[in-house]
Amino acid sequence: MKPIALGFDFDHTLGMDHKLERTAFVQLMQETEIAAGRTLAIAQASEIIDRQIAFYRAGRCSLSHAFEQAFEAIAGRIAPIGAFEEFRERAVGLVKERVTPVPGAEQLLAQLDALAMPYAILTNGWNPLQQRKADAIGFSQPVFVSDDIGVRKPSIHAFNVLRDYFDRAPEHIWYVGDDPLNDVVGALGAGMRAIWFDGEQQKYPTTMPAPTAIVKNISDILSLIV
Repeated sequence: MKPIALGFDFDHTLGMDHKLERTAFVQLMQETEIAAGRTLAIAQASEIIDRQIAFYRAGRCSLSHAFEQAFEAIAGRIAPIGAFEEFRERAVGLVKERVTPVPGAEQLLAQLDALAMPYAILTNGWNPLQQRKADAIGFSQPVFVSDDIGVRKPSIHAFNVLRDYFDRAPEHIWYVGDDPLNDVVGALGAGMRAIWFDGEQQKYPTTMPAPTAIVKNISDILSLIV
């Protein structure tokens, strides 16, 4: 029997990006409004882009549509050619200063490397942003991103990417994430074991299937599976 493999979510599980997409959008809109002789209402712009990014993350629209809707809501006109790519470049450019590992994440990854335990990231989002965020915390294994693989968590087809990569039966794969639906329900539905990372002291929804295990410190994972 092949040994256990580990899959990870990224955001709020291994690392924090501190709303860098919001920051990139607000910076861009500030320059746009200044050029038009106006002052940006930062709180309003933040609320609008947060809402649109939430729609994107829920699979309700593409990232480009989310950006275009937010831009038009603030500027009152369609985003010019190149604005979306500028937003993406700004977001990626903020990674080094904004992305930080969750406490204990770097220690955990070092321990996994020492044990030669296979692991990978499966995350909703877009590239090159998610790859750069993983790079920023020293993550050296594969990073599977929803916009690249064409399917989002909690779909079983997303988790099957991990199954195929690890070449293991699903029951020998543990998946770690902070989102009860996308991570826990998704992994369980794919036949994997699911660890809910409760790093923000939340209450697990009683209406959803229970995770295989719960950890409050990411470094505690090895004690569950080794």
